[in-house]
Amino acid sequence: MDKKSIYILKKLYEEDFVSGENLAKELEISRMAVNKRIKSLQEMGFAIVSYKKKGYQLVDKDIIRVWEIEDFISKSELFKDFLYFPQIDSTNNYVKENQENLKSATVVYAERQNAGRGRLGRSWTDLEKGVKMSIFLRLEVIDIEKVVPLTLFTGLIVNRVLRKYKVQSFIKWSNDILLNGKKVCGILTELSGEIEGAGNVIIGIGLNVNAASLPDELLEIATTLKKEIGMDFDRTKIIIEILKEFENELENFKKYGFSHFRDEYKSYCINLGREIIINGEKKAFCKDIGQNGELICVQEGREIKIQTGEVTIRW
Repeated sequence: MDKKSIYILKKLYEEDFVSGENLAKELEISRMAVNKRIKSLQEMGFAIVSYKKKGYQLVDKDIIRVWEIEDFISKSELFKDFLYFPQIDSTNNYVKENQENLKSATVVYAERQNAGRGRLGRSWTDLEKGVKMSIFLRLEVIDIEKVVPLTLFTGLIVNRVLRKYKVQSFIKWSNDILLNGKKVCGILTELSGEIEGAGNVIIGIGLNVNAASLPDELLEIATTLKKEIGMDFDRTKIIIEILKEFENELENFKKYGFSHFRDEYKSYCINLGREIIINGEKKAFCKDIGQNGELICVQEGREIKIQTGEVTIRW
């Protein structure tokens, strides 16, 4: 989306009706060039209609306000770039395929994903009007003990933001956020590079926000903010709040590791004090979280630590 298209979208968002003639004058381009950009925006999924003698109107204003996020990025000491796509296969895949040409601390956002993935290669259902983005970080040295709990750190950041909106969300170790017992957000962290040397980290965040309904097969396990709270949320503000909170705390994470956030994480972790199932077969009782984010459990009378794997809760 070029700067002129962003300008047109901003005008459409801020005003009820926008004259094509006025847009042409303000942008110093032809009416035909305005029409071409309007058509392009429509093809990207923006609900723009045209009325005789009134001009253009954006009839659905639940959009990602790219200009506001770019303004935040321009003032950020961490983030360097924001890429917006109306639809791609997945933001994590895009980063992996283009990482050599991306600046460190680039944010990639897609309004729709047609090949999103969850942990362990699971398929991921794309819901409309959500938040789907990846944060790309280039690291000089990969410290595996700090990178492994990066998913937990990111989950805590997202949970903090939701709590600011009075959403009573909780964290399910290691990569889910739950609302009323159902999944509302998932996080997928992937590494690219040598474990002992330089490498890249890709943090994918998928948050269900303003979709009013879900497919039947997801009704028992997933939900959206709108479905549970009964109101629309400002997705642009949520994105900026997540990025801002991530930036504010990243240095503490790099310096102190997960242990700096452990007590707060524990206060929202729904695994604690419950029986869990590990990798679909072994039962254990979850009693604590370690300094590096590992689950400390009791299994058949002995203490074990779980650092990776699939964990489900026996409700």
